[in-house]
Amino acid sequence: MLEKEISKRVDEIVNEKYFMTYGELASYLNLSKPTIEDRLIKNGLKYYKQGSKYLFKKNEVDDFLDDMTESMTATNNDIKFFEKLKK
Repeated sequence: MLEKEISKRVDEIVNEKYFMTYGELASYLNLSKPTIEDRLIKNGLKYYKQGSKYLFKKNEVDDFLDDMTESMTATNNDIKFFEKLKK
């Protein structure tokens, strides 16, 4: 049974996309493209360009959002107004 579950998870990982397009990212985060541009990319979300297409690595998006939310407080927790502190 354990081997079956491990095999199933390996298949899921293999089928995951390495890069997401803007549309896939917007759907994944449930955010609009302007919000992604204005609040995430301007605050340092990494992206890759292929011609005119922007691509995003899912693990980098997750890490960025984890870092972003760790720096939020109870009174400063709105992504709309978030700005990464400059070091």
